[in-house]
Amino acid sequence: MKFSKNILCIDFEGKTEPVQIGAILLDKETLEEKDSFSSYILADLKGKIKSASGISEELLKGAPSQAEVGRMVFEKFGTDVLIGSWAATLDITHFKKIIHAAGIDWGQYDYHVLDIWPVAYIHLLKQGYTGSIRSEEIFQQFGAKPRGLHNALEDCRIAADVLRKIVL
Repeated sequence: MKFSKNILCIDFEGKTEPVQIGAILLDKETLEEKDSFSSYILADLKGKIKSASGISEELLKGAPSQAEVGRMVFEKFGTDVLIGSWAATLDITHFKKIIHAAGIDWGQYDYHVLDIWPVAYIHLLKQGYTGSIRSEEIFQQFGAKPRGLHNALEDCRIAADVLRKIVL
């Protein structure tokens, strides 16, 4: 199978504000990783620690701003990519936020988004899966080891592995 463009698989930690981004560029033909990027993102957590990721304000001290991270992603990967994500609604919201903060027009990106979770879930349902819709259980159905703390780059790699197992 050949996609029309390389896939930029993105993942963010943080529900209301992005606090970490992971991104991997997948080859449009082989889905092998061509490049990667990871960064914490400066955010005010109001003294809280993000429970799933373990990210704290202390860890974010000195991290680049949303605008800086948006610019770095734009410069590293450009816009001639298909954006892919495990949980596209949240990840695309955060991606648009950092791209907008960098002063980049979101319209330069393809509006088609590859949302991997529903594809994986339907794939499992067709095989008789009756388990949870939660990422952890679905990842494990595809052979991933249980995650400890969530890490955006690691989650991108797991999502890419799931995609490979479905598509290739």
